Amino acid sequence: MKRFFIILLLLINIAYGQEDKYIDSLLQIKTKLRLKLGLLNDTLKNIDLAIYSYKAKQILKNVSDSSLVTTCRGDNAKLKANPTVVADIIATLKAGTQVIILDYVDDYFGVCVDSICGYINEMWLDKNDKIFDFMRLKEKEAVDRQRMIEERKTLENEKARQEQEQKYIKKYGQVLYNKLKVGNYWIGMNCEMAIISLGYPNDINRTVGTWGVHEQWVYSNKGIYLYFENGRITSYQD
Repeated sequence: MKRFFIILLLLINIAYGQEDKYIDSLLQIKTKLRLKLGLLNDTLKNIDLAIYSYKAKQILKNVSDSSLVTTCRGDNAKLKANPTVVADIIATLKAGTQVIILDYVDDYFGVCVDSICGYINEMWLDKNDKIFDFMRLKEKEAVDRQRMIEERKTLENEKARQEQEQKYIKKYGQVLYNKLKVGNYWIGMNCEMAIISLGYPNDINRTVGTWGVHEQWVYSNKGIYLYFENGRITSYQD
């Protein structure tokens, strides 16, 4: 019996020793992966910098008027990839660094410095009358552009509405559609007709049984209740 316990203890020690070796092996792999990950991250940053630099060279080739030049007004001015607070930082500029202004959007100037272009918050740049005029021009352009987008959306929505209206007229006829268009409802109309007339309900209470499907459509904002049996209005409350 004593010999059995000695053998058992030896086996346990061997097992724990193997587990320790296994853990050590995993820790070594983890350390190597972290090193590789760090190298990959550094490589990605260098690639991003090269991309920004290449884009900047392309932009600078197309700059016909580089007279809009100013300087940074403090250390640690952040040059970012996009005109947002959370954008990636491309470079940190020192006070007095000269930059070429190319754009202005959402309180950020689009600038180029040396061979790198990006965006810098306006608070970091010295401004003169010419730059203020440029800011006002870009703000007006942004307002005009937004108005054009909204007008285009309105036209697209109107076009879609007209196409939908023609579809309903073709399906139900002009006379019936005119009744639906002004919000009329009646016993026998289907679900689609109810939506055309009243819009989508605030709530639907649905019951399914052997007799079929019963639904109560609740228009709480209008004080109207429609009761459907198998997709047709059988009664209503208003």
